[in-house]
Amino acid sequence: MVFAAVLLQVTSLPGEANSALSIGLSTGDDRAVFSAPNSQINLASFSGGKASFRSTVNVVAISPGVIKAGSVNLKLPVTVRSNVILRWNNRPYRGHYRLVQQGSGFNVVNVVGIEDYLKGVLKMEVNPAWPMESLKAQAIIARTYALRNRGRHGSSGFDLCALSHCQVYRGVNAEDQVLTKAVDQTRGQVLKFQGGLAATFYHADSGGHTAEVSSVWGSSVPYLKGSPEPLKYQSPYSSWQTTLRLSEIQRVLSSKGIYVGRLTGISVSSTDSGGRAVDVTLTGTAGRTTIRASQFRTIVGPDRIRSTFFTMGGGPVAAAPFIPNDTTSPGSGEDKVFPLTPKDEQMLIAFTQQGVFKTEELMDMLVKPEKRGFYLRKALERQSGAGSLQTPPSFDAPVTGDTVTFSGRGWGHGVGLSQWGAKSLAEAGWDHIRILEHYFPGTEISRISN
Repeated sequence: MVFAAVLLQVTSLPGEANSALSIGLSTGDDRAVFSAPNSQINLASFSGGKASFRSTVNVVAISPGVIKAGSVNLKLPVTVRSNVILRWNNRPYRGHYRLVQQGSGFNVVNVVGIEDYLKGVLKMEVNPAWPMESLKAQAIIARTYALRNRGRHGSSGFDLCALSHCQVYRGVNAEDQVLTKAVDQTRGQVLKFQGGLAATFYHADSGGHTAEVSSVWGSSVPYLKGSPEPLKYQSPYSSWQTTLRLSEIQRVLSSKGIYVGRLTGISVSSTDSGGRAVDVTLTGTAGRTTIRASQFRTIVGPDRIRSTFFTMGGGPVAAAPFIPNDTTSPGSGEDKVFPLTPKDEQMLIAFTQQGVFKTEELMDMLVKPEKRGFYLRKALERQSGAGSLQTPPSFDAPVTGDTVTFSGRGWGHGVGLSQWGAKSLAEAGWDHIRILEHYFPGTEISRISN
């Protein structure tokens, strides 16, 4: 998902509800089949032409801006409707369809109400077997995301696409009774910040610490700051590893205009307060350059480098220092003992070199080594609010040969809500309001009219 301001555009035709969303199902088609067994199918051109068919109709593009439906020629755009659920190429979608010109062919657009749209989205994002409170949180942020990004594909004649670029949408085939209940119980609810729709990004698994939006997309948003997960949890993405050839990485980087000659080395040159890679330095025979870790991940392949929580050289990525949820209770919390992993030790050294600790704190750590975990937590708390970048020691083993192994945890860009994190919170008794307050602090749930 791209973080960018979106120009809202009107993509509705006369007679279409302004509250409906238009979803691009397919682009540049030259033929389509619409079916509604034992029911009438009505086609209407914006220019006034009409045609009706029983049960099925074949549509073919015959020239730019003109289609043939059965034996009738109609000028685009054309609406396709029925009194029952209408199938496009044997795939059922609620609402109706609109065909708009795309070159010599047409785009197939599903015009559907926001609530019915969500019923075809949620199953593509979450498991119906998850706790209802996590499903309700997902319904609210998916609704908010769709409405905030309405008009994103306005130049193509629709609001949103049906792919992961926007939100994956599969219509009636993706509907589920439990997820429909989550949509119905949150009907019309969205997240707002200072009166406007919030940017409700989400991802599969934060790996223990969400990302600061500015380190991913460069824009600062008050409610999209990186923060540790309140609870530890396990997911299918808790750890991952992938080995890639330097020559392959060099090829894809070069195709995007990033050239350093023959690639000889890759290193993480800065991390955020949670330990995520923020900047990656690429070294080659023609020089050296530094790019965002999120950009590097996208170019190399987000399905291969699953998150920016990674190290190189084959060693496992240490878990983010865990900050218990009860540390805000009365008392200093200094009696708590937090065991340190090897990477935690390196981070503590880095913080010490950067002058994060006061003299008396350094003395306290020398006298009481068991309190190092407490002070590491304290340093992370100080840094996380400002979203400061850290320049770590060289955590990664040098690259040798023509391959490099990335080891990491989590999946996704890390900004906003972690779906597996939300699941764990719901299992611990958090309701959807509290879950959303954690991942989008400072926002509030509001109701829109449909």
